Amino acid sequence: MRKIILFAFMAMTMGAMAQHVTPLSITLEDVKFDSIRIQHASEPDMLRARLKTVAQQFDKNAEEIKAARTELKVEQAHAKEMKKSLADAAKMAAALKKLYGKEESELKGMQKSIEKQHKTLSKQQSLNQETRDSYTRLLEQQQKELDYSLREVADRLRAIADLESSIQASQNNLLSYDQEVAKKDADLKALEAQHKAMVERLKTEQKSAKSMQ
Repeated sequence: MRKIILFAFMAMTMGAMAQHVTPLSITLEDVKFDSIRIQHASEPDMLRARLKTVAQQFDKNAEEIKAARTELKVEQAHAKEMKKSLADAAKMAAALKKLYGKEESELKGMQKSIEKQHKTLSKQQSLNQETRDSYTRLLEQQQKELDYSLREVADRLRAIADLESSIQASQNNLLSYDQEVAKKDADLKALEAQHKAMVERLKTEQKSAKSMQ
């Protein structure tokens, strides 16, 4: 029962709280290399200094991209772990629902048997009062225990129904989270490609500036 409570708490918590990835906050400067080259065409030292400043900004962007990639890997691992946890919880809920349903069915069968015995007893007029009273007390005690067991299994079935609803809500939230992770991955790859192209262009411009007198 403790395991059910733990899974239910986890699922309800996840269902109630939508999870989101940390958004990307990296801005790559749109460097106009042609304009810089023209602006400092007669000032080689100024051109090289300006390109050095650009390189420093690119280095900063590289660190930001690296940090974002590390962060994304953690978010991807989290999504994977949540998917596994919810699958385990759904499997457990289905197994317990089947188990409790079977238990409820068996208890109701026993209840019908006791009702039948009550009817049979009422027809047995030849039994003396002491025997009738003794048997009636036995049947009433059995009925009392069955009523308690039926209430208990009904509570467990309601708890499982709540758990299943929470798991479904959590799976919906996880689907949205997965979509955010996928978009962040695509956006980060685009940033990485853009940054790589800008760095290559910078190297070309630095090489050209180095040869200027």
